[in-house]
Amino acid sequence: MKFDAQYQETVLGKDGTSFDLRLVRAEDKDLFVEGLSRCSPLTLYNRFLSPKPKFSAAELKYLTECNPKNHVAIIALHEGLLAGVARAVRYVDHPDSADFGMIVSDEFQGIGLGRILLDRLFRASREYGVDYFEGEMFSTNHHMFNLIDTMPVQTEWLLAGQTVSMVIDLASYVPKA
Repeated sequence: MKFDAQYQETVLGKDGTSFDLRLVRAEDKDLFVEGLSRCSPLTLYNRFLSPKPKFSAAELKYLTECNPKNHVAIIALHEGLLAGVARAVRYVDHPDSADFGMIVSDEFQGIGLGRILLDRLFRASREYGVDYFEGEMFSTNHHMFNLIDTMPVQTEWLLAGQTVSMVIDLASYVPKA
Protein backbone atom coordinates (compact mmCIF):
# COMPACT_ATOMS: atom_id res chain seq x y z
CA MET A 1 0.00 0.00 0.00
CA LYS A 2 1.38 3.42 -0.93
CA PHE A 3 0.45 6.33 1.35
CA ASP A 4 0.56 9.24 -1.05
CA ALA A 5 -1.93 11.76 -2.48
CA GLN A 6 -3.71 8.95 -4.35
CA TYR A 7 -4.12 6.75 -1.27
CA GLN A 8 -7.71 5.88 -0.48
CA GLU A 9 -9.47 2.78 0.71
CA THR A 10 -12.79 1.75 2.16
CA VAL A 11 -12.77 -0.26 5.39
CA LEU A 12 -15.45 -1.74 7.61
CA GLY A 13 -15.85 -1.44 11.36
CA LYS A 14 -16.70 -4.55 13.38
CA ASP A 15 -20.38 -3.63 13.10
CA GLY A 16 -20.23 -3.23 9.30
CA THR A 17 -20.03 0.58 9.30
CA SER A 18 -18.17 1.74 6.18
CA PHE A 19 -15.36 4.31 6.37
CA ASP A 20 -13.39 5.96 3.58
CA LEU A 21 -9.72 6.47 4.45
CA ARG A 22 -7.33 8.90 2.77
CA LEU A 23 -4.61 11.38 3.65
CA VAL A 24 -5.75 14.68 5.16
CA ARG A 25 -5.95 17.56 2.66
CA ALA A 26 -5.75 21.33 3.05
CA GLU A 27 -9.42 21.62 2.07
CA ASP A 28 -10.48 19.50 5.09
CA LYS A 29 -10.60 22.46 7.47
CA ASP A 30 -14.42 22.55 7.57
CA LEU A 31 -14.49 18.79 8.26
CA PHE A 32 -12.23 19.35 11.28
CA VAL A 33 -14.38 22.20 12.62
CA GLU A 34 -17.55 20.12 12.27
CA GLY A 35 -15.87 16.98 13.62
CA LEU A 36 -14.73 18.79 16.76
CA SER A 37 -18.35 19.66 17.54
CA ARG A 38 -19.34 15.95 17.47
CA CYS A 39 -16.77 14.84 20.08
CA SER A 40 -17.50 14.81 23.79
CA PRO A 41 -15.47 17.02 26.12
CA LEU A 42 -13.81 13.86 27.54
CA THR A 43 -12.76 12.61 24.08
CA LEU A 44 -11.30 16.03 23.26
CA TYR A 45 -9.59 16.28 26.65
CA ASN A 46 -7.98 12.85 26.23
CA ARG A 47 -6.75 13.73 22.72
CA PHE A 48 -5.53 17.30 23.29
CA LEU A 49 -4.63 16.95 27.01
CA SER A 50 -6.72 20.04 27.73
CA PRO A 51 -10.20 21.36 26.91
CA LYS A 52 -10.58 22.08 23.19
CA PRO A 53 -13.71 24.12 22.40
CA LYS A 54 -12.51 25.19 18.93
CA PHE A 55 -9.51 25.29 16.60
CA SER A 56 -7.67 28.50 15.81
CA ALA A 57 -6.86 29.33 12.18
CA ALA A 58 -3.21 28.40 12.86
CA GLU A 59 -4.23 25.04 14.36
CA LEU A 60 -6.46 24.25 11.37
CA LYS A 61 -3.60 25.06 9.02
CA TYR A 62 -1.25 22.79 10.99
CA LEU A 63 -3.79 19.96 11.17
CA THR A 64 -4.73 19.99 7.49
CA GLU A 65 -1.72 21.21 5.51
CA CYS A 66 0.51 18.17 5.93
CA ASN A 67 3.54 16.89 4.05
CA PRO A 68 3.49 13.12 4.58
CA LYS A 69 7.28 12.91 4.58
CA ASN A 70 7.32 14.73 7.93
CA HIS A 71 3.65 14.91 8.97
CA VAL A 72 1.39 12.09 7.85
CA ALA A 73 -2.29 12.33 8.76
CA ILE A 74 -4.93 9.80 7.79
CA ILE A 75 -8.60 10.72 7.92
CA ALA A 76 -11.60 8.41 8.22
CA LEU A 77 -14.87 9.64 6.77
CA HIS A 78 -18.34 8.15 7.21
CA GLU A 79 -20.92 9.44 4.75
CA GLY A 80 -18.75 12.51 4.17
CA LEU A 81 -18.37 13.37 7.87
CA LEU A 82 -15.19 13.18 9.92
CA ALA A 83 -15.14 9.95 11.93
CA GLY A 84 -11.49 9.86 13.01
CA VAL A 85 -7.94 11.04 12.38
CA ALA A 86 -4.54 9.52 13.12
CA ARG A 87 -1.34 11.50 12.65
CA ALA A 88 2.40 11.26 13.17
CA VAL A 89 4.76 14.22 13.11
CA ARG A 90 8.47 13.54 12.68
CA TYR A 91 10.84 15.05 15.25
CA VAL A 92 13.38 17.41 13.68
CA ASP A 93 16.14 16.50 16.16
CA HIS A 94 15.72 12.73 15.80
CA PRO A 95 14.01 12.05 12.46
CA ASP A 96 13.67 8.29 13.00
CA SER A 97 10.95 9.09 15.59
CA ALA A 98 7.58 10.82 15.46
CA ASP A 99 5.03 12.12 17.89
CA PHE A 100 1.63 10.58 17.21
CA GLY A 101 -1.97 11.12 18.11
CA MET A 102 -5.38 9.85 17.21
CA ILE A 103 -9.03 10.70 17.77
CA VAL A 104 -12.23 8.84 16.92
CA SER A 105 -15.61 10.55 17.16
CA ASP A 106 -17.67 9.24 20.05
CA GLU A 107 -20.33 7.68 17.83
CA PHE A 108 -17.70 5.47 16.15
CA GLN A 109 -15.75 4.36 19.21
CA GLY A 110 -15.70 0.68 20.09
CA ILE A 111 -16.16 -0.69 16.56
CA GLY A 112 -12.50 -1.02 15.54
CA LEU A 113 -11.93 2.26 13.71
CA GLY A 114 -9.12 3.26 16.09
CA ARG A 115 -7.33 -0.04 15.44
CA ILE A 116 -7.67 0.42 11.67
CA LEU A 117 -6.38 4.00 11.80
CA LEU A 118 -3.45 3.07 14.04
CA ASP A 119 -2.54 0.17 11.73
CA ARG A 120 -2.53 2.48 8.69
CA LEU A 121 -0.55 5.10 10.60
CA PHE A 122 2.07 2.48 11.58
CA ARG A 123 2.35 1.37 7.94
CA ALA A 124 2.46 4.89 6.50
CA SER A 125 5.06 6.05 9.02
CA ARG A 126 7.31 3.07 8.27
CA GLU A 127 6.95 3.85 4.56
CA TYR A 128 8.28 7.36 5.29
CA GLY A 129 11.21 6.07 7.38
CA VAL A 130 9.90 6.48 10.93
CA ASP A 131 11.09 3.72 13.28
CA TYR A 132 9.55 4.86 16.58
CA PHE A 133 6.44 6.59 17.84
CA GLU A 134 6.65 8.61 21.01
CA GLY A 135 3.65 9.99 22.81
CA GLU A 136 2.02 11.02 26.03
CA MET A 137 -1.45 10.47 27.32
CA PHE A 138 -3.39 10.64 30.54
CA SER A 139 -3.04 7.57 32.72
CA THR A 140 -6.85 7.43 32.80
CA ASN A 141 -7.17 7.04 29.00
CA HIS A 142 -8.03 3.34 29.25
CA HIS A 143 -9.29 3.04 25.67
CA MET A 144 -5.94 4.10 24.23
CA PHE A 145 -4.03 1.89 26.69
CA ASN A 146 -6.10 -1.09 25.61
CA LEU A 147 -5.72 -0.30 21.92
CA ILE A 148 -1.93 0.00 22.03
CA ASP A 149 -1.55 -3.00 24.34
CA THR A 150 -3.48 -5.21 21.92
CA MET A 151 -1.54 -4.13 18.83
CA PRO A 152 1.22 -6.57 17.78
CA VAL A 153 4.03 -4.10 18.50
CA GLN A 154 6.66 -3.65 21.20
CA THR A 155 5.86 -0.72 23.49
CA GLU A 156 7.74 0.76 26.45
CA TRP A 157 5.62 2.60 29.01
CA LEU A 158 6.69 5.14 31.66
CA LEU A 159 4.14 6.27 34.24
CA ALA A 160 4.76 9.76 35.62
CA GLY A 161 1.92 10.91 37.84
CA GLN A 162 -1.20 11.58 35.79
CA THR A 163 0.52 11.05 32.44
CA VAL A 164 2.09 8.12 30.70
CA SER A 165 4.85 8.33 28.12
CA MET A 166 5.32 5.61 25.55
CA VAL A 167 7.77 4.58 22.87
CA ILE A 168 6.49 2.22 20.19
CA ASP A 169 9.01 0.28 18.11
CA LEU A 170 7.43 0.29 14.64
CA ALA A 171 10.00 -2.18 13.32
CA SER A 172 8.47 -4.77 15.67
CA TYR A 173 5.00 -4.28 14.17
CA VAL A 174 3.54 -7.37 12.54
CA PRO A 175 0.34 -6.39 10.74
CA LYS A 176 -2.44 -8.91 10.53
CA ALA A 177 -3.30 -10.03 7.02
